[in-house]
Amino acid sequence: MGYSSKDGLAIANRLSRMIRCETVSYNDLDKIDYRRFDEFKALLEELYPELHKICERSYHGDTGILYRWAGKSNQDVTVLMSHYDVVPCNEALWTRAPFSGEIDGGYVWGRGTLDTKGTLCGIVEAAEALIRDGFIPENDIYFSFSGDEEISGPSAPAIVEYLRSRDIRPALVLDEGGAIVENVFPGVSKPVAVIGTGEKGYLDLRLVMEGKGGHSSAPPAHSLVGSLAKAVVKLESKPFKAELTAPVLEMFKTLGRHSTFIYRLIFANLWLFMPLLKILFTKQGGEMNALIRTTTAITKMEGSKAYNVLPPYAEIGLNLRLMPNDTVASAKKYVEDIIGNPDIKVEVVESREASPLSPTGSDGWQKVKEAIHETWEGVIVSPYLMLAASDSRHFCEISDHVLRFSAMPLSKEERGLIHGNDERIQIENLVATVRFYENLIRKL
Repeated sequence: MGYSSKDGLAIANRLSRMIRCETVSYNDLDKIDYRRFDEFKALLEELYPELHKICERSYHGDTGILYRWAGKSNQDVTVLMSHYDVVPCNEALWTRAPFSGEIDGGYVWGRGTLDTKGTLCGIVEAAEALIRDGFIPENDIYFSFSGDEEISGPSAPAIVEYLRSRDIRPALVLDEGGAIVENVFPGVSKPVAVIGTGEKGYLDLRLVMEGKGGHSSAPPAHSLVGSLAKAVVKLESKPFKAELTAPVLEMFKTLGRHSTFIYRLIFANLWLFMPLLKILFTKQGGEMNALIRTTTAITKMEGSKAYNVLPPYAEIGLNLRLMPNDTVASAKKYVEDIIGNPDIKVEVVESREASPLSPTGSDGWQKVKEAIHETWEGVIVSPYLMLAASDSRHFCEISDHVLRFSAMPLSKEERGLIHGNDERIQIENLVATVRFYENLIRKL
């Protein structure tokens, strides 16, 4: 289905109204205004009447919405996912009010345009248009929208439990994740649609030391903060071992075929050049380094509240993103072994294991790949290992085919807007997102 500029503006206006619902998630649950979440549910019914006539709707957990679009069969079920909660923002740092949904300069502005009311809009816009045309999918399609993804809330697990109780094992689950990116992979000039076939695990650790404290005029030979600083230096100088997981190995092979000669040579002979790549990625850090190892980020440090007081207690906060072959237990032990100081307690604050990996040879993978090619001509499609976390990890309990792809091109600048200031989406990209979901739904 083709879309005119008038259609694009109408879609943008509907997304704008979604943005104006301030569905903000806070870790402090007392701060959450659940009335705005109820307003969002009512808004969907207002904006997409045909969808609500045809699809069954049920609510799960605190904020979860689940639609069932009945197909001709209930065998090869698909779940299309998004979340409609957003992270808080500092309004003073925004050029435009973050919940204004302002449309200007070819963009819709506001918190959630990229993460992920934009993809939610794409899903329901596509469904509404297809239903209006009388389309019936071959198989049942579920739309799973949680309102507490940003705080790892209970809604997605509740939806999974609901589907499990009905013996539903989806043939495909598609959630947010990779996007269409450019100039990310060395030697590759074409845009690349990266689809996450798994996501890394998550581990927050607290390194704690206790002492006597006292006046700073007579400090001990080794302070608590000093000892913790030494531990940090050790951790940063001895990163986790680099390894190639199945999605990253396949990514290198896929992109190697589209690289310049030197990189084609490297990626075609990873057995020879992998030690060199490991050194290069380790030195440069960033996304490529994170694809090949469990990463350790030093994120918090706490000691005395005053300059002239020795703290009786000090701590360092670490955030680790775990490769599939590293567990929470093994990563904690690695940190303890590298630090080598029994006076430093290593405590787990929050954790979850890496998700299982989904294969790329499945029928669902092929349908997503075909829909991408139909929507964005000339794009390379490649698997990758998702570095962040999403609600889709819960669906691994009921499906072996969980993919993660945010259906839009995202420049480096736009990727930086996610959870940042002046978040916005190009209207032409929003329309392409709708087209992608139409193309995909017709195959399901």
